[in-house]
Amino acid sequence: MMDGLFREMKACAEAQRLPILRDSELPLFEGILASCRPKQILEIGTCIGYSALHMAPFLTDGGTITTIELDQERYEAACGFFARSPYKEVITALCGDGTELAATLPGPWDFVFLDGPKGQYVRQIRSLLPKLEKGALIVADNIRYHDMFYLKGTLPHKHRTAVTRLREFMDLVEDREHFETVFFENGDGMTVSQWKG
Repeated sequence: MMDGLFREMKACAEAQRLPILRDSELPLFEGILASCRPKQILEIGTCIGYSALHMAPFLTDGGTITTIELDQERYEAACGFFARSPYKEVITALCGDGTELAATLPGPWDFVFLDGPKGQYVRQIRSLLPKLEKGALIVADNIRYHDMFYLKGTLPHKHRTAVTRLREFMDLVEDREHFETVFFENGDGMTVSQWKG
């Protein structure tokens, strides 16, 4: 059942040029989830629900996913796909600003997937730190930001803020006193950070 749904979601994303997890990222992403079997997942950046439905099978018994999407049309598409999946009871989708909504949610979270606006990652993770379980994993996608992350000198004006904030995010998660972080080049770059508390 899920194979057909995933094919439909990929076709939808391709037709509308929507950002979903790349095939090159999925084995890594699912391997991380299989190793930790999370109980309480927070995702910021639902898009059409592709990544949430890939995370759901790896939840431990009684586990849940809360996922936030800013765009109303994408949110509604995601809700439609969730309703047709075997995981509709364990996924709660919210529509709104991920940074603002995440700050209001109680947690605690043992797995966070950041895949919304890249310039907001550092603000989001700072607000979530008090709500993370010790040992929680934070996975952040698109860290290379189409390789602009590595650019030296002047950045293109419209991307300057996002790249600057992504670099602030990396400085934060590379603080070894609080995090153990691994950077993977898969897709557009993905970091996996374990919160030491």
